[in-house]
Amino acid sequence: MKVLVPVKRVVDYNVKVRVKPDNTGVDLSNVKMSVNPFCEIAIEEAVRLKEAGTATEVVAVSVGSSACQEQLRTCLALGADRAVLIETDEDVQPLGIARALQALQAKENADIVIFGKQSIDGDNSQTGQMFAALTGMGQGTFASELNIEDGKAQVIREIDGGLQTVKVSLPAVVTTDLRLNEPRYASLPNIMKAKKKPLDTTTPDELGVDVKPTVETLRVEPPAEREAGNLMSILVVAEHDNSELKPATRVALAAAAAIGGDVDVLVAGAGVDAVASQAAAIAGVNKVLVADNAVYANQLPENVAALVVEAASGYSHILCAHTTNGKNFMPRVAANLGVAMISDIVSVESEDTFKRPIYAGNAIATVKANDAVKVVSVRGTAYDPVAAEGGSASIEALDNVTDAGVSEFVSEEVVKSERPELTSAGIIISGGRGMQSGDNFVLLEGIADKLGAAIGASRAAVDAGFVPNDMQVGQTGKIVAPDLYIAVGISGAIQHLAGMKDSKVIVAINKDEDAPIFQVADYGLVADLFKALPELEALL
Repeated sequence: MKVLVPVKRVVDYNVKVRVKPDNTGVDLSNVKMSVNPFCEIAIEEAVRLKEAGTATEVVAVSVGSSACQEQLRTCLALGADRAVLIETDEDVQPLGIARALQALQAKENADIVIFGKQSIDGDNSQTGQMFAALTGMGQGTFASELNIEDGKAQVIREIDGGLQTVKVSLPAVVTTDLRLNEPRYASLPNIMKAKKKPLDTTTPDELGVDVKPTVETLRVEPPAEREAGNLMSILVVAEHDNSELKPATRVALAAAAAIGGDVDVLVAGAGVDAVASQAAAIAGVNKVLVADNAVYANQLPENVAALVVEAASGYSHILCAHTTNGKNFMPRVAANLGVAMISDIVSVESEDTFKRPIYAGNAIATVKANDAVKVVSVRGTAYDPVAAEGGSASIEALDNVTDAGVSEFVSEEVVKSERPELTSAGIIISGGRGMQSGDNFVLLEGIADKLGAAIGASRAAVDAGFVPNDMQVGQTGKIVAPDLYIAVGISGAIQHLAGMKDSKVIVAINKDEDAPIFQVADYGLVADLFKALPELEALL
């Protein structure tokens, strides 16, 4: 079995980027470059498959300038057998990369293609899904566990609120999440051996593909300091659990309202009459399209994406929430429509121009979509949700039923809690590595109960096994913007700040007075959390 692993050259994880003075991009001069961390996880998983005897060959591939050879050599030192560079000086974007990889796959015929779920520069989270759509493969995205048996890949994938298990027929695409594995370090002997391993070079022209970008970056600027047109036809794909419409849908509808024009909502699921009624009651919705069938019950991306593509005719914009579900199917939609996708927008500037965070929110890019159809995902904190009532949209049933037949739902483990859901909570109290253990999170529960708050955590606390991953707030967790955010024992790493810095009021409790969290906090308490939390609870 051959494993193909696309990797990307990015600014090192620990470097804080700076915007160029002329706002044309990020200053990369004299900056350390590395393999994208999620791609390292993908390489590690591929090498483990070979070590287990499941795979026979691991091939690393990168699309970019000749400088990418450095990162490909790193992959060879980590255990890849050979590497391929698709060399181009174009500013390649996800759809262009997916097309180049599609052409290479036609030659390589890999049985499984393992991507990192996203790169830490553009944060698009699109390429793997687009590649799957172009090649007709099934996909298992955001994988935290991968097992291959009897010609199928079983993937336990991270979703908002828990875990979902799917089986995908080979050949298949898998994208890696943080908790899939812990990448190894390259040893000196393996670094020396890597110099003798084959690294072939080709070009997009030789592969017969066009990788010219169709999204134009107009301006890149530092994020704003935190402070307390034509008639379009827009389709918003609803986020729901077959019984309840999620607040993230109403945020996407707010973005649709900012674009302007008639707004329809597509509800795909099984037994979704209640969801359709909730969508129809939202002010500003013109029509609700309902695809009620068992094939959409578990939001398998191959089926949902095909439905959206069929329903897309006549719409100038297709929007969804930037959730794990939206990130799972929407890139397939864009690829099948032959257009680029704009991910994770935080602002609508005009009908074709949007702002979106890059580099963990340390820079904001203004981008223009030049395709006829704009495919966009909306950050859950970009806008205040539109009102849940005040509308009376018509409801129209769709007869479309598409079962791609390349994947199947196995199971789902969704965390049930009486507390508010993190992404919609008005108050959140989060714990970090300073909590020292999962048992100590009970200190947050009494305060959360009195405040009616949700409980979150930093990536460090999740990686240490203190709490489940669905509690993680940050760039690779959940993006939140509550009225009040209380950070306890959290140092304030860049990746965590990216997920909560838009909170209305931030309170930090940390015994280290130099902790970065105090730089963004409105109120800070330098104290031992084990003394401060009981005192705070007693005062509430």
